Amino acid sequence: MQDPVVELKSNLHCVHFFEPSRFPALEIANFLYDGLKQGEGAVLIASREHASQIESEIEKRGLNVRKLSGAGLWALTEVRELVQALESGMTTATVVESFIELVVRPAQGQSEKQRVRIYGEFVDGILTQLGNAEMAMEVERYGNQLVSEGVATVYCGYSTNAFPDASFAKPFIKLCRLHNQIHNGLKDRDDWRFQMANKMSAV
Repeated sequence: MQDPVVELKSNLHCVHFFEPSRFPALEIANFLYDGLKQGEGAVLIASREHASQIESEIEKRGLNVRKLSGAGLWALTEVRELVQALESGMTTATVVESFIELVVRPAQGQSEKQRVRIYGEFVDGILTQLGNAEMAMEVERYGNQLVSEGVATVYCGYSTNAFPDASFAKPFIKLCRLHNQIHNGLKDRDDWRFQMANKMSAV
């Protein structure tokens, strides 16, 4: 299967399925690093733990995350903050549009290419913590909107915790269809999520 960081399309909206114990920090760092080297900004929606792993990989490549952040080229929003906003009663549209205006647009404006690369696990948080598939799909549609506008290349991370049993098969398929590239980072070939991710990546 093709690695999504090898041949990136300008209209990429990728989803990477992973097991919680095997967070793909290396692949995500490659994705963000390639963009930074090309004059794009980097935006992360991640847990503090995952962000720390990604930042460590970025710094191994000789970039200074603190300097990038100071220059407006590296922006981190903790996924917990966005999920809490939804839990407080804010609509999905309000949360996402505020995030785009307050985080994505400034990073875009500071970048040489007027583009950003976004790594997001907001949908993973919505599914894991709220179990709301419709809300998750609404967020992914905003991702497609940014991609279609030429503003961003988007890389989504979904853990297996987001789809705890086979009753989540339909949302799994629908969410796959909102991405134009699927990376199956799962290892258990007998797992229904592994099998479905493989099937969807071949469609």
